[in-house]
Amino acid sequence: MHGRDGGARGAPIGFEPGPPLTGVLRAPGSKSLAQRYILAASLAHGSTRLGGLPAGDDVAATLALVRAAGVQVDAAGGPGAVRIAGRPPGGLASGWLAVDVRERGAPAPPIREHGEHAEHGQYNAGESGTLARFASALLALCARPGAVARLGGAGTLLARRSPALFRALSDAGAGVAFEGLPGGWPVRLTAIGPPSWLDLVDPTSSQEASALALALAAYPGQSTLRITGELPSAPYFSMTLAVLERFGAVVREPRAPDPGTARTLKIALKGPLEAPRDPLTVEPDASSAAIALVAACISGGEVRASGFGAGGAARPLQGDVRIVDHLAAFGCAARMEAGMLIAGGTPRRPAELDLRGEPDLAPPLAALAAARALVAPAGERPTRLFGLHTLPGKESSRIEVLARGIAALGLHVHTTSASLEIGPAQGAADRVDRVDLDAAGDHRMVFAFALLGLARRGIRVVDSAPIAKSWGTFFHDLERLGAHVARRDGV
Repeated sequence: MHGRDGGARGAPIGFEPGPPLTGVLRAPGSKSLAQRYILAASLAHGSTRLGGLPAGDDVAATLALVRAAGVQVDAAGGPGAVRIAGRPPGGLASGWLAVDVRERGAPAPPIREHGEHAEHGQYNAGESGTLARFASALLALCARPGAVARLGGAGTLLARRSPALFRALSDAGAGVAFEGLPGGWPVRLTAIGPPSWLDLVDPTSSQEASALALALAAYPGQSTLRITGELPSAPYFSMTLAVLERFGAVVREPRAPDPGTARTLKIALKGPLEAPRDPLTVEPDASSAAIALVAACISGGEVRASGFGAGGAARPLQGDVRIVDHLAAFGCAARMEAGMLIAGGTPRRPAELDLRGEPDLAPPLAALAAARALVAPAGERPTRLFGLHTLPGKESSRIEVLARGIAALGLHVHTTSASLEIGPAQGAADRVDRVDLDAAGDHRMVFAFALLGLARRGIRVVDSAPIAKSWGTFFHDLERLGAHVARRDGV
């Protein structure tokens, strides 16, 4: 009905208020976890079998990039299943870019001379900030020493930066030459041998720490990653360390610093990485499941998101399973039970939530706050979401985009660089029958703005194409739970 779900750019689409959403949903696999598994497998000794890989653009870009680096990736008997033969680093004849990729039967990128070393062509991270940061570290630290590679990107990635990561790589001795924004992509990287110690100072993303930890753990012996300054979105770094342990690395984390002391963590890592004996299954994406759970709460239904704790995990690896705690703060009925995230009811009160560990939950929770504000009694205090200091550097400036969209509904919105406040309209608000919202090319803004349509009629997202990045069947999957999908000219 809707193609790969949203239709082409310029065809507004959204939801309409309707019956309560009910049922069981299995969200697409976590792209964050899938990318970590793929990259760890590409550096491990032996062959790794992966299942449950999602079909989004970011995961496709990750598979394409490791193939271009000389890693063999084969289909393994079903959708989302692959076998990856690792190329562990260790010398001139091993690791990424150790040989011309034509020896593996893959299309060879163009080889150009760059100083006295051969450049192994163009590598592309697409629009994935996760892949760009991880690949930057691996091309600089796990490729054949002396190899030169150019890592580019597309779309919104070209406006993003990661200065702390590149400073750490440069300080370790890697060659770093920017072709666009300083600290961003495209970048030209000259690989070095394995450092025993890496310093990351004032990171702007947990992905920077994750990328460096993966590179260090790929080598035999012990090495140390020192992180100075607050680490944003720390649960994602914990996810990376858990992945490394599944690949046989020994990870020793220190206790948290004492209050009043410098925020410096030393992470001891001991490799090498080894392919797990049993297949790994990618958990469903907790961030995507959260969107469906919020949809259930806006509509007054109940949705169960299944599959958490899959793949041999004793508990889910993703910090975003905390969505059930955040929904409970709004007065919704939410819990985790027997591998399912369950939520329903309606938001009965505003909430004050610290999302430092789960910033990707801010967009759907902002939509829930707006839904509450639309029916709240006059004078009710606003919902406040804080700890959002990483949001301005995402695919869009998310605080600004969310504020603009929610304000278009006539609600009270107040922002700072790290917080978002949403409450009932202050005074009489003009009622606009049709509101077209611009998601600024950001998949998570599409999801949030679509959710607003469950609470108020006439809301459309101007361009839903960005959902291909993470959840291409989003509208169809929520339609199966009972949501009414509408385009600009009706249902």
